[in-house]
Amino acid sequence: MKILITGINGFAGSHLTRFLGTLPDVQMAGLDLAPPPADLVQSLEGAPPVVHCCDMGDTGKVTEIISREKPDAVIHLAARAQVAGAWENAAGIMGTNVVCTQVLMQAVHEQAPGARVLLISSSEVYGKAAPEEFPLTETSPLRPNNPYSTSKVAQEFVGRQYYEAFGMHVVIARPFNHIGPRQVGNFVVPAFARQLAEMEAGIKEPVLRVGNLESSRDFTDVRDIVRAYYLLLTAGAAGESYNVASGKAFKISEMLDILLEYSQAKPAIEPIPELMRPSDTPVVIGDSSKLRALGAWEPQVPIAQSLRDTLDFWRAEVQKKL
Repeated sequence: MKILITGINGFAGSHLTRFLGTLPDVQMAGLDLAPPPADLVQSLEGAPPVVHCCDMGDTGKVTEIISREKPDAVIHLAARAQVAGAWENAAGIMGTNVVCTQVLMQAVHEQAPGARVLLISSSEVYGKAAPEEFPLTETSPLRPNNPYSTSKVAQEFVGRQYYEAFGMHVVIARPFNHIGPRQVGNFVVPAFARQLAEMEAGIKEPVLRVGNLESSRDFTDVRDIVRAYYLLLTAGAAGESYNVASGKAFKISEMLDILLEYSQAKPAIEPIPELMRPSDTPVVIGDSSKLRALGAWEPQVPIAQSLRDTLDFWRAEVQKKL
């Protein structure tokens, strides 16, 4: 099976590449804005996949790549995964997550119509839910409450139109929060880990800036998430959506406490109003029984290990800059 992965150099994409590289009879190709970083290439088993550098808004280039590769399957990871600050960049998020999905789906329809397509959506599509609605299932109402979640709902419908109109094999994954090494950006766990690593290296004052520590989220290690993606790609039913979740919620304050236990830094905690999202969802818990019914999938990496590995990753990143 030849699998084309968009956003192959990203957080989930890099772990997916490593996982697929351990499987027999799987070939990979990638699509991203830049070549893969050297440390990622060195971590792979065997030869790295060919990565086509392309802006996914370029219809001609995307069509050419799909025509050349003729993939048996496509996993669409490329997106702007931005909740914090989404209101300031709403048009850009919509352009990347929706328009680029339309470009990709049309190219696959024209050049590889028999390919299986796994679109990666987000649990953010469920928005705020009442306590009695948890755990959220695939039939829970979609209540997008920020530009990112709205873009993901629209992305799902872009994919669904190709299933409805042309019978393409399109499956939608709705992953809940995932964490682990190689995660960057303003997401809560890497933001904490980066600050702690900088304090340990003596390049940041011992003050940890935080947002809302009372929110609870359903966290799963990214290495478990990508195993679920492969299961959905190979066994998921066309036209269906699947939650990818642990079914457990952790308070952000609990996650921080674990990181502090592993860190040598002893910072003061400073809440920052700017980090409080105007539409923050207090609690999120997902039900992934529909996914689990497809095969033997369970989260295997303990949350404590995910946090330790993330901190170690950021320690290494900080050392590179010293």
